[in-house]
Amino acid sequence: MQQPELYERFLALHQRPGGFVMPNPWDAVSALLLKEAGFEALGTSSAALAAGLGRLDGSHAVSREEHLAHARLLGRLSGLPINGDFEDGYGDTPEAVAATVQAAIDAGLAGIGIEDTSADPARPIRDFDEAVARIAAAAKVAKGRIVLTGRTDNFIQGRLDLDDTIRRLSAFAEAGADVLY
Repeated sequence: MQQPELYERFLALHQRPGGFVMPNPWDAVSALLLKEAGFEALGTSSAALAAGLGRLDGSHAVSREEHLAHARLLGRLSGLPINGDFEDGYGDTPEAVAATVQAAIDAGLAGIGIEDTSADPARPIRDFDEAVARIAAAAKVAKGRIVLTGRTDNFIQGRLDLDDTIRRLSAFAEAGADVLY
């Protein structure tokens, strides 16, 4: 199946009453096992990929190209729509995030998640305006071509501010994210 068909299939899963479950395989073997178990889509896991390579997650220790190759492998072997957990979009600017979304489309992914993280331990969550600008740039490329998830990691990073989390997710939706996480 080609990327446009995988996108349409993945989008339809999001619109299905009752939702769906999308597991995150660690590797090619687990992707095949999950397909055999009946799952209809798979997500990459930046944590699983990094751990499998003996690296730390969320610190840019895995390159965009390595993540794309991993996602392509999972898709090629399973034939299922793949959603890429692409951390902060592998770039410091909105334009770089947009380029990552285009690369994911070119690689055949059906969905992509972009977080508001920074890989900077001193400032793990990006400022609000910066985070929204990055999702907006991603959405311009993604619209009608790949399912875009806008994700805030406030709580994962120890920032227990529910109002800010809701504010961010609302802004991500307004900026064009299809899914909020």
